[in-house]
Amino acid sequence: MPTSQTLSANTLIAQNQHAPALINTIEMHKGFIDKLHQHHWHQLIFPIRGLIQTEADGYQFLVPHTTAIFIPAGVNHESIAITDTTFIGLYINPDYGRCYTRNAGQQLKQVSMTPFLKELILMIKQQSQLEPALSHDNTLRLLEVLYDQIHTSESFKFKLLIPEDRRIKVIFERLTAQPELDFTLSKWGGIVGASERTLSRIFAKEFNTSFALWRQHLRLIQSLSLLESELSIQSVAHQVGYQNDSSYIKAFKARFAMTPQQFRTRKHRIYIE
Repeated sequence: MPTSQTLSANTLIAQNQHAPALINTIEMHKGFIDKLHQHHWHQLIFPIRGLIQTEADGYQFLVPHTTAIFIPAGVNHESIAITDTTFIGLYINPDYGRCYTRNAGQQLKQVSMTPFLKELILMIKQQSQLEPALSHDNTLRLLEVLYDQIHTSESFKFKLLIPEDRRIKVIFERLTAQPELDFTLSKWGGIVGASERTLSRIFAKEFNTSFALWRQHLRLIQSLSLLESELSIQSVAHQVGYQNDSSYIKAFKARFAMTPQQFRTRKHRIYIE
């Protein structure tokens, strides 16, 4: 369980104050909340499995394996695992390098996790495991390249997925456990103790959309982790509540501007709006 991961990251930083960068691999079970915290170093967060939602600086970011978030030192942030998730935290010492100095206009940013960026982070990880005398200068050069990749990449943010209203949270929990459920909003109202009209008003207020579109969005998000498996596209479609794969593919492409198969190849960036 990752209940001590925040402490572990900050302890790791405290124990290696002169290192240019550190990497920590973190596992979070579905529903786990890594409560509001901050680090003295910059952080790059990206999942290698699963899906997380991170809130920072007044924004909510939904993070599949195709993206990463750069969080400047000192910025409070909180993350919740939408599914069972493994993600990597790359911590960058702001005392090193012309691009990473403290208070140098660093901005919270979500970026596309390209194959080059993944390879670059792997190289930084390998360097961080070597003796400081052998790796210091090489790591700094790699960090300069990393900075350029982060700050020349197009930035984007995602809609909030997790509701605040307790009644909608009940629906959310049921649908994340069983996305194939096809209850009407009226039936959900009977389950959570609210009228259909009240629930419609809450969906409009919290998500600026209807229940049907929110449920479709949730199903598509749920399908992202299933696409990591060996399941066929048809099986994924059925597991998240679509009657046939053609309807699922059409909805997926309309939402993410790519097909589920293209997402699997990881050759395209994904925009979740």
